[in-house]
Amino acid sequence: MTARAGRGCLRRRGISGLLAAMLLPGSGVALGQMPPPMSSQAPARPPATAVDREAAARKPGAAWYGGNLITLDAAEPKAGFKARWRFERTSGNDIRLVLDEQRKAGPQSGTVLIIGQKALLTRDLVLARQGGLMPAVDGPTLLLNLTLRVLERAVPDGPQSLRRERTVSVKDDAQPLSIETPSASGTFLPPWQLSGKVRRNGESVEFDLLLVSRSRTDPKGTNNTSLRGSWRNEAKTPPELPDDLALQGWSLHAITGVSKEVNRRQGIVHEAIPRQGFATLGELRKAIELGWPGQPDAVYHGKK
Repeated sequence: MTARAGRGCLRRRGISGLLAAMLLPGSGVALGQMPPPMSSQAPARPPATAVDREAAARKPGAAWYGGNLITLDAAEPKAGFKARWRFERTSGNDIRLVLDEQRKAGPQSGTVLIIGQKALLTRDLVLARQGGLMPAVDGPTLLLNLTLRVLERAVPDGPQSLRRERTVSVKDDAQPLSIETPSASGTFLPPWQLSGKVRRNGESVEFDLLLVSRSRTDPKGTNNTSLRGSWRNEAKTPPELPDDLALQGWSLHAITGVSKEVNRRQGIVHEAIPRQGFATLGELRKAIELGWPGQPDAVYHGKK
């Protein structure tokens, strides 16, 4: 998918935290090419304070952000885009993302690991367009956070309250639906309407939702975003990425802030920079504890 996902105007932001924070409550909600600036029709929100985040975390709906195994099928017919993603978050807040996308520019697929908020590992990754890796991660993350946001609006008493199928009908004629991650943000313009169904299936919650929002390009047009999938918080046996995971066949990149001019302003934009590999995930984690990637790779590989 492109960074214009949802035609709600998505943009990347130069702040830290990245994908490991994507499921935290109070994020507003929680991927492509460098997106355009935010729509002037969407009023800027003041930054959330620690008190705001703590209050948000106490709300029953905040439990949606605690999911650690989420599958998401997203589609936007007008954009010629559809995707299937699987998100896994470990107890240590490392992330595994498996993506399979179809775009106008071509297919995009593969597996991405985010380790310690410092390293990005890829395997069998095919990009629809040549370029940086971070936009390919921002897109799925933003639509994941959009899904969590609308689930919170649809079922504000949280996933624990679901006992049977629930019909969803939420709309707003005035306020935009803002979404953000620590590295990207966007807006779906009003009037918007959410409809569909949410139901429990054992320990999982299944959802089939349609978000209809106002088009940015056509004042009389609308954009349809389909969100289907499952949500689960596997507390007893959360997903894990063990230290002995062999990294042969994986490509390693350091997540680094790079100073760039974006929209005529100088700022820090996160980029994935190729680095020398490690034999196992445990070796990489140990290097991150020692400050990787702050020094030349030779330091972490025992070379002078």
